[in-house]
Amino acid sequence: MNNVHMRICFVTCNDEPLLTRDDQLLTQYLLTKNIITEAVIWDDDEVDWQQFDAIVLRSMWDYHTKTDKFIAWFNRLEILACKVLNPVSLVRWNLNKKYLEDISVSGALLPPFKFCVQNSIDSLPAIMKTNGWEKAVVKPAVSGGSFNTWITTVSPTVADEQKFADMLRAGDVIVQKYMDEITTNGELSLMFFNKKFSHAVLKRARQGDFRIQAKFGGTVEVFEPNESVINHAGALLSTIDEPLLYARVDGIVGNDGRFYLMELELIEPALFIGSSSTAACTNFYDALDNLLYSARIRLPSSN
Repeated sequence: MNNVHMRICFVTCNDEPLLTRDDQLLTQYLLTKNIITEAVIWDDDEVDWQQFDAIVLRSMWDYHTKTDKFIAWFNRLEILACKVLNPVSLVRWNLNKKYLEDISVSGALLPPFKFCVQNSIDSLPAIMKTNGWEKAVVKPAVSGGSFNTWITTVSPTVADEQKFADMLRAGDVIVQKYMDEITTNGELSLMFFNKKFSHAVLKRARQGDFRIQAKFGGTVEVFEPNESVINHAGALLSTIDEPLLYARVDGIVGNDGRFYLMELELIEPALFIGSSSTAACTNFYDALDNLLYSARIRLPSSN
């Protein structure tokens, strides 16, 4: 193997400073291509970010609890002219779920939702009544991993109303119609590298819950989506002009057979690399190679 001369960092967080199992698979594969990858905590003030040829955002899973510091950090990366993947401009856009309004305008199908601005006078009972929703999911507009995400009904309890009011004082809030398909059909996650489809998984919540994350008892299985679903998910990414090393498109197939977007994950999604043998690693590397080459940063040859 030739001497390694490419240094890339995979950004992690204090809560989980080491690489995830999926990211370990990626780094092991990248090493065969003469690329060294290091795990670096995003809010470590001692890091010299300019030492890296590229900064790959991976598992900064505590960012929503330190939003101001997180914004200051990626603003600094931009000032330092670091090569960040995905780009800082997209991190800004994708950080707040207000981006769903932009996607909705572009014609994508989403479950109906109400975006509530911090300190607004929005009322949870009024939102439910006005929209005719029997059930809805309430969550902070800046969050991850179902943090502070809960369900309310057509007649919110006093506790629900208080919790909603408290959330509004803390930040923007999304109230989204509950889709029964999330528990009956499960949620699809489609992984794209450089906007090209790579692989997909189906996530299911445990019985009696609606959250599909493993920490809440959710399960994951390999899934082969049909061409229509892949095309719908890919069309969402085609509306984004900036380059994307990775994107995870989360959604459900409704009872009407159409694909509904739940989340577009561009900052720190799990990519379920282990579900796709070496294909996902190859697809990731090819995307990385293409994007860095376009920036005149050529990856080393493994020959």
